[in-house]
Parts: sequence; C-alpha cells; structure tokens
Amino acid sequence: RMHGIRDTMPLQQSQKKRNSILILSTVTALCFLAIYTRNRPQSIDAIATDYFPETADQRLLKWGMTLPEVIEHNLADINEPFTENETPLFFHIPKSGGSTAKQYYGVCMHLVTASQNGIMHGHDQDEELQIVNIPPTSLQRFVNVDVSTPEGLQRASYLGFGRANIAEVMFSPYLFKSAAVFEGPTYRGRAFGLFRDPVDREISRFYYKRVAKHEDETTYQPDLNFITIAKYSLTGFWEGNAVVRMLADCKEGQKPRSEDLELAMEIVRRKILVGLMDRMEESIAIFDQYFGFQPGLNFDEQWYMDCRTNKAFGGANHNTKKKKVDPESGTYKNLARRNRYDRELYSYVVHLFETRKQLEGVDMSHGVGRVNGRVYAVPNDPIENVPPFVSGEEVNEDAGEEDYGLNK
Repeated sequence: RMHGIRDTMPLQQSQKKRNSILILSTVTALCFLAIYTRNRPQSIDAIATDYFPETADQRLLKWGMTLPEVIEHNLADINEPFTENETPLFFHIPKSGGSTAKQYYGVCMHLVTASQNGIMHGHDQDEELQIVNIPPTSLQRFVNVDVSTPEGLQRASYLGFGRANIAEVMFSPYLFKSAAVFEGPTYRGRAFGLFRDPVDREISRFYYKRVAKHEDETTYQPDLNFITIAKYSLTGFWEGNAVVRMLADCKEGQKPRSEDLELAMEIVRRKILVGLMDRMEESIAIFDQYFGFQPGLNFDEQWYMDCRTNKAFGGANHNTKKKKVDPESGTYKNLARRNRYDRELYSYVVHLFETRKQLEGVDMSHGVGRVNGRVYAVPNDPIENVPPFVSGEEVNEDAGEEDYGLNK
C-alpha cells in the first residue's frame, strides 16, 4: 500500500508543475495583449468612437480635469455666436502650413496681422499699440507687437492688445499664453489652425533645421547636416508629441501622458476650428467663410488672384532638399513611435475635418464673422462648395518669413 502511494507522488508533482506553467503562460499572454492593445495605433473610427463628442466631458472628469480657466473663459467655443470683441487667433504649429497662412492673410488679403514682424524697424520700443507698415513703404500692415514668443506676448498684454480689438488675425504657437492676453468673457480670442501628419511634420522639421540660418539657435542646427534622418530618429535631438505638449501646456522636457492627450482632444474639439495642411485650399475656404474674412485696404482683385496662385498656394518656396522616407522603413516607424500621442490627435483632427462635426449647429448660411472691426455677413457660399484641393504636399510648409521678403 505504501508502495502505491509513493508511485502516485511523482504524478501529482508533475501535474502541479504543468498547472503552474499553464497559469504562468496565461498571465504572460494577457500582459502582452494588454500592452499591445494600449500601444497599437488606433483607427480614425476607433478614436472617434472613443473620444467624440458625447463622452469627452465624462472622460475628462474621469481624469479629474476640466478645461483650464484661461482656455475656458478667454477663447470662444467654435459653435458660439460671434461678438465684436473677438480676435481670430491662428494656432501656429511649426511646419504645418502656418507660414502659408500668414502669406495668404497678410500679403494676399491685406489684413492687419499680429505675428513676430510688428516689432521690426524699432517698433519694439513703442509705448502704445499702433498699426505699422513693414517695410514702411509696403502695404503689409502689422500690429507693433511680437506674439510669437512668451516675452512678446507679455509685452502685448501690458500694452492692452487683448482688449484693443486691433488685429484682424493673430498668429502664435502659444495657445495658453495667447489666451492669457485676452480678458474674457468680454474680450476673447477665437482659434483656428492647420494640422499636419506628425511624421511628415517631423521629417520636414529635420531638413528645415539644417538650413534655417535666419532662425535662432534653438531652431537652426547646422550639426544636423552631418547625420542622416535615420540617425536623427534615434537620437535625443528632438522631443516627440510636440502638438499634444503645446495643447496641454507641458513644461519643457515633460513627457505627455494619456490625460494630456485627452485634454488636447477636448481643446481641439471645442476651441480650435481645424484645417489640414494637405488640404490647404479647402481649409482656407472654410476659415474664410466661418470668420467672414474680407480683403483689407488697397485690395486689388488681380493682385489677390496672382498672390493666391503664385505665392500662397503655388508651392514655390518648399524645401527642395527634403527627402522622402519610406513608410515601411525603421526610420519612419521610429518617428511614428515617438509621436504616438500626436498621431492619435491627428487622426481625431482628420475625423473632425472630414465630418464637419465642429460646424454642426453653426449657422454658416451667411458666413457671419468678425473682421475689420465689425460684424457683417459675407455672400452665401455653402461649405460643401469649397474649392477642390489642388496643390498637394508641396504647399509652402518649409518656407520661412524671409521667403516672403518680410525680414528684408
């Protein structure tokens, strides 16, 4: 009898060992599945289902967040009625068509703009706000402030820019600091912007940094001429997820988290009318109708058409040294991996743009907007009839201000 018990003991131990291995394998598989599910790129439909728009507030509350007060009170919601005390604010994402938008509105449309050019020719010493021509003999009109830097925005605030209602379009990469210039809810900004595929944007930035001699040392990096884009994708020369970090107001060097992506999506949904760089003309047409932008002083129809065709949308100033990167290559995948949150945000932006979700409930029949210091209606031109996209990827995404003669 004891012999029989001893014979069964190895069998029991073997069974226990097999059970332990099975349990360990199951736990390991579940862990890998969870990691994969968390990190895999989401489709546009999946992101839209996850984030837009019915559950957005609930998801923010889940993280214990609401929109920051400066954004909530100083920037108008997209679907709110316009008032006279609002300034159109173009959220300028680097290498995403912002220079083309400046060219179009400042040069072709002759609108009064606020960017970095208003302090040239000694106007950084002005003690009062005014509209200046730069160069003095040109027809280009700027407010005498620099809203492209934190220091410039602080000076603009000191001079009362936010309540002056003087700029017809304001261009800045600093959404939070720009919003802080205004004094809501009476004086507010109303934001719009162009977005670009994050990997394409990063490739463009790499080649731009090599040649941007007119920029400061944080942008112009001639040492990049000695490395390839493949090596660049693996180095610490750059931080990924730039747009999410901008929209979540992350500190320099701070890595964004999931809740930062949630916040960025909600700010975009409610506060920024989106356009796409690779559908530039269609996006500009929507902006024009939404805001009711009309050409400014000394407008000439033939000049406008030539400027629009040859300068704004002609692609004459793109970086010819930029090379394509194979989407199947390791370099492309490295760039995509380091821009994971920006890619999710961009998919959401594409969804908003394609479905016109932001414009639901907005009366676009008369294109009511504010420009030139008054509220008025522009001719009826339904959003569905915007011009087709023509110019492709070679829009002036790599042009700098010097390409337009603004720094000469």
